[in-house]
Amino acid sequence: MYDDELHMKAAAYANNRKDAYLEKMRKKEVEQQTNTQLNWIWVAHYEGYKEGYWTATGDDRFTTDPAKLKRENT
Repeated sequence: MYDDELHMKAAAYANNRKDAYLEKMRKKEVEQQTNTQLNWIWVAHYEGYKEGYWTATGDDRFTTDPAKLKRENT
């Protein structure tokens, strides 16, 4: 997958997850979060999607997985 395509898919996934959390906040089904916290939740989903893609495809050139990084540095 091209980097732009992966970015778009990861961003769409993160947006969907953030929107779902906002909906749950409106219904008072989850803890209220500040905008800063919501932005970090978005980043976590975005990065998680990309890491999942890289893991699934065996492409670890851009990994942020600490275990993989440790193996590379030993």
